[in-house]
Amino acid sequence: MSAGAVAGVNAEVKANAASGGQGLLPLVYAVLGVFAVWQGVVWVFQPHVSLLPPPLLALRSFAELALSGELFKHIGMSLFRVLSAWSIAGLIAIPLGLAMGRSRRLERFIDPVIELFRPISPLAWIPLAILWFGIGETGKIFVVFIGAVFPMLVSTIAGVKRIDPVLVHAGQVLGCNDSRSLFLKVILPASLPSIIVGMRIAFGTGWAAIIAAELVAARSGLGYLISNGMEVLRADKVLVGMMTIGLLGVAFDACFRRLQRRYARGE
Repeated sequence: MSAGAVAGVNAEVKANAASGGQGLLPLVYAVLGVFAVWQGVVWVFQPHVSLLPPPLLALRSFAELALSGELFKHIGMSLFRVLSAWSIAGLIAIPLGLAMGRSRRLERFIDPVIELFRPISPLAWIPLAILWFGIGETGKIFVVFIGAVFPMLVSTIAGVKRIDPVLVHAGQVLGCNDSRSLFLKVILPASLPSIIVGMRIAFGTGWAAIIAAELVAARSGLGYLISNGMEVLRADKVLVGMMTIGLLGVAFDACFRRLQRRYARGE
């Protein structure tokens, strides 16, 4: 019954996987194109190196920061904050979304609260996070949590609501008489593709939120690397931070796309 439930949403997952299934070659072309335009701007306008260094200088700074270990220290701190908040958001949003998707009464009670807070940008919470938690790790994790919890929650609710009632009825006919069995064999497998989409979106918003939080109040992380580069007029460090954010974002998004493709193939 689990495979049958997943099959009911295979078409949607295949569409998502096809739309996001870019290979490595287009990414290489994109990177080369960006570097070509970047070098062209440097040649034409000849800006001061503190404003826009040439690509080779930025790559040299990238290598120096990587070899010294400083870059990996900042990457590790940013990932720790994002993964911590993203995991907490998942532990709250996914069970709540499954419950709200199955219970209209619960949805009517909680949905107005969600819709009140969901449009507020995670960046707007940064001042309150500093006031409430100081400039330690808790405030940064809180900001990322705000950015991650709503996409996961909304996507989970939508996934449960899109389940074909025929699947639920078939599960009951085939022996899923109690709610626990019905949930494990029908509801959860059928809504899992939407949950994965929500997790993917939530990680992206959380990744953007932590960079903003680290720009304001941090002594480590990729956001701090960018902020520190700006303070000392090192545009190369700023660009190294930006390049690292982009590359890591692409890598994590590729992992989620691969997970989606697994479900599209019915594995």
